[in-house]
Amino acid sequence: MKKLAVVAVLAALTLAGCASGPNQAVGTGVGAVGGYAVGRALGAGPAGSAAGAVLGSVIGSSVGQSMDQQQQQQTQPRPQPEVIYRERVIVRDCYWVREYDRYYGVMRERRICR
Repeated sequence: MKKLAVVAVLAALTLAGCASGPNQAVGTGVGAVGGYAVGRALGAGPAGSAAGAVLGSVIGSSVGQSMDQQQQQQTQPRPQPEVIYRERVIVRDCYWVREYDRYYGVMRERRICR
């Protein structure tokens, strides 16, 4: 039965090599080791340790995958702001330009003097 637990842990760690991102690979490995430790601590025997390793690797993989997706979203460039409203107010030699930016949802005012 100990061989079954060792094989399950090794299989879970082997699957970590198939993970797509760095956080997903680390999460799979850490989850497998943590799941094995929890299964062993609960005294469920070798089958419980193996099940804990497999379940831990699945949970760790999904957590790592979500972390990889968050990192990818943060590194993508934001789209350029789109001005959908513009107004000019002329006062003597200067004029004010008011622009509403739909992407950020803000109103900007600029003073331009000649």
